[in-house]
Amino acid sequence: MPRKAGVWVALAGLLAIVLVCSVATSAQTAGLQQRLITQSIDEHNLVKLAGNTRPEVSDANDRGPVSDDLQLQHMYLLLNRSPEQEQAAEDLVNQLHDEISPSYHKWLTSDEVAARFGPAEEDVTVVTSWLETHGFTVHGVYRENGVI
Repeated sequence: MPRKAGVWVALAGLLAIVLVCSVATSAQTAGLQQRLITQSIDEHNLVKLAGNTRPEVSDANDRGPVSDDLQLQHMYLLLNRSPEQEQAAEDLVNQLHDEISPSYHKWLTSDEVAARFGPAEEDVTVVTSWLETHGFTVHGVYRENGVI
C-alpha cells in the first residue's frame, strides 16, 4: 500500500474511533436526562416528603394565617436529580479536580451542565404548569441547578 493511502486509512480509522467514542458519550449523557414525572398529577394522592422543611418553620414560629392577597416575593423550588445524574455529577466534580484525569479543569458551561445534569424539559413544563394553575408566577427556570 502506498504511503499516502496508508495515511488516509489511518486517518479514517482515527475518525471512526472518535465518532464511536462521541456517540457513546452522547448516548451516556442523553441517558442521564430522563423524565422523572411519569404520571399525571393526582391532587388526591399526595405524598409528604420528609426532611425538606427548613428548621425555621415550626409551631413555635407560626404567626397564624395570612391574608389571601399576600404576595410572596420569592420562592425557589428545587427539583431532585435522578440517582444516576447525582452520581454522574459527583464523579465529574471529582474528575475536574483530579490532576491525572483527562477532564481536569475542563469546566462546563451552564448549558452543558443543564443538558447533562438538569431536569428534563418535560418535567420542567409539568411543574411550571402546575405551579401556574395554582396561582404562582414562574419568573425563571435555572435548569443547570434544577431550580424553578
